[in-house]
Amino acid sequence: MSADRTDAPLSGSGTHRRLSASDVEELRELLRICWIDTYTGILPDSAIGTAIKEWQSKEALLRGMENPRGYYAGYLVGGVLVGMVSAGKIAPETMKIFQLYVRPGHQRRGIGNELMDGAIGHFASDAVRKVVLEVEEGNQKGVSFYRKYGFAYPGKTVIKIDGNEIPCLVGELYL
Repeated sequence: MSADRTDAPLSGSGTHRRLSASDVEELRELLRICWIDTYTGILPDSAIGTAIKEWQSKEALLRGMENPRGYYAGYLVGGVLVGMVSAGKIAPETMKIFQLYVRPGHQRRGIGNELMDGAIGHFASDAVRKVVLEVEEGNQKGVSFYRKYGFAYPGKTVIKIDGNEIPCLVGELYL
């Protein structure tokens, strides 16, 4: 989330919808912009580059979109993708938020909440009772967003990117 602290309401300002293979290039660009904005100064440049190249490759994103247990959705303003969420069911009563990003300049307007609500709603009929996620400890904007949404942080883990160990908080939300 950026320094843009506008809390403008969403009412009719955009469209929330599932993403498809035809969205993959625009999704890659959104993720590149958001990763650079979010993680510069938190993660080494090499880790950011590796994540963009490998985790956000066209092939990796298409595999995620084609997973029947997965959910990819975006938020569009004026036909431009400004936010995204990816989630999946990982256990009978548990879903995981893998990614949630909103383009700088569109943050703090309720888009992240709408994307989160959509992901949780997608799995509501599957008896999901718990949502989990991992957020880098240094990503204070992300930590704060999830806390405000209702997540608690009962644990920690480490994610390895390009030989770097990145400390993360494990978030949990009981529905």
